[in-house]
Amino acid sequence: MTTTRRVRALLFDLDGTLMDSETQTDEAISLVTARHGIPGFALPHTETRGRTWAHVADTIRTRTGLRLEARKLAAELLECWKEVTVDVKPVPGSPAALRAAAACGLKIGVVSSSPRSVIDAFLGKLGVIDCVDRQARIGADAIRNGKPDPEGFLLGARRLGVEPADTVVFEDSQAGLLAAKAAGMRSVFISC
Repeated sequence: MTTTRRVRALLFDLDGTLMDSETQTDEAISLVTARHGIPGFALPHTETRGRTWAHVADTIRTRTGLRLEARKLAAELLECWKEVTVDVKPVPGSPAALRAAAACGLKIGVVSSSPRSVIDAFLGKLGVIDCVDRQARIGADAIRNGKPDPEGFLLGARRLGVEPADTVVFEDSQAGLLAAKAAGMRSVFISC
């Protein structure tokens, strides 16, 4: 007999789940690779959605032979992405969902492949920064292993003081869903 555990916390991905910022990822990759003499370059979404800029940079270098240091390429990609996401919009309903969850007494965190500074900025744009526990805003700069590794989600649950089995993850990427499963958390797939 299986028992369903009570949900005590929610962990949200950021890009593509709360903010409609995934097409800007593709745009940043195209712009930066063109600057380096590789026009028209694109990566499949399995290599970009839910992935860190370090992963994207390594993948670009492997597929193109670009001889720019991975750390520098990742920084350039992030800066370009920040520029093209200036006017990014929320995923419809995401601010209301966070507010409703907070009103129900659920603990809320954000686990993203973006750095913490982006999490804070986007939560401010959404007008829900007060709904998300400050300690449970887990960016790529807080962990060693990005999604699909469960490290970020496990850290988020630990900082919220809940068991992984009492947590539900909201994700838009295969890497994120695999990370949630590996963490022993239930998950909801978000598709815009």
